Amino acid sequence: MTQVACSSAFAPVRPAPRGSPPFRRRVASRAARRALAASASADDDAPEPSTPPDAETQKAPSPKARRASIGFVGGGAMAEAIARGFVAGGAARFSDLAVSHGSDPATAARWRALDVDVLSSNAEILDRCDVVFFAVKPHILPSVLNECGAHVDVDRHLFVSVAAGVSSAFIEDALKKAHQGGIAPGRPGPGAMPSSNKKEIAEKNTRVVTVSTPKVVRVMPNTPCLVGEAASAACKGSAASDEDVTFVVELMRSCGLCLNVSSESLLDAVTGVSGSGPAYAFLFIEALADGGVAAGLPRSTATVLAAQTVLGAAKMVLETGEHPGALKDKVCSPGGATIQAVRALESNGFRSAAMEAVLASAAKSKELGIESEKQHRGK
Repeated sequence: MTQVACSSAFAPVRPAPRGSPPFRRRVASRAARRALAASASADDDAPEPSTPPDAETQKAPSPKARRASIGFVGGGAMAEAIARGFVAGGAARFSDLAVSHGSDPATAARWRALDVDVLSSNAEILDRCDVVFFAVKPHILPSVLNECGAHVDVDRHLFVSVAAGVSSAFIEDALKKAHQGGIAPGRPGPGAMPSSNKKEIAEKNTRVVTVSTPKVVRVMPNTPCLVGEAASAACKGSAASDEDVTFVVELMRSCGLCLNVSSESLLDAVTGVSGSGPAYAFLFIEALADGGVAAGLPRSTATVLAAQTVLGAAKMVLETGEHPGALKDKVCSPGGATIQAVRALESNGFRSAAMEAVLASAAKSKELGIESEKQHRGK
């Protein structure tokens, strides 16, 4: 089993090895989308681009080059999608990664098949890894933070949470409170090296670490990380530096687009748009295909045409810089078939339904965070 080597020194990110999953890397497309991400603003009054971004002159800034071992607390679908995205995008090797999970043997086997180091506890992830992703459900996160707190090394660890709705302030406070008891006797401290000196071992195993605020960056990704086409957003907590959040944004950009949003309060809205968005798109693709079948197409043909149509339309929005409404108008010829189809969608509340879906998801994200914090306070 390959073991994860952890270090507080950061070096250039290693490229993915040959034999990584054969995802297509659309280089020019990526550069254009990065430029769009770099110029994106949460301010609705900001001017919209009227021409395609210049991939050669508007590349997004790169962080100070550094490499870190990456650990995932939680081994579910999102963690696996992110991990595969990192490797396919060249940001890491599977041997750089470690994961802790529940007691599901199938989950462990799936990660081991990737040559990822599968660890038996969340504490081991912190002991071995520099960058730690909290990839668990919001209601599980409080107990995870309580378990991990005593193993936090604020000088080494950077925590990245993908738990919907749970604030960075809550994560920081929960880790600090769990940290106040110091290192449990009989367990090595974070980053402790083996020693033959029993007295030295005892001192390391019982020392009380000064409590300080951990570095936390929140990220809302989505499952297209798996194919290198994620739409993610990140925001730093109170102790994370600009370099920390830039590093996380660039890391996430290895598996798609990632924006650095100015306010953490916006992440609930991000959840509604892009975090939950793939489900809306899958539903729309399925409905388009169903319509094609109703009109006489074979199921396989209808599904491929529907999926490629959504992919192509999304690519036009991202790469032309034109407003979606303007692109829609170009397809709708006077008295033509498309404008009649749009009329049918509007008469059935298509846009309103999409907006309500985003608002419902955003509200639930906020609710999940509140419930998680209440659960923690109730203990």
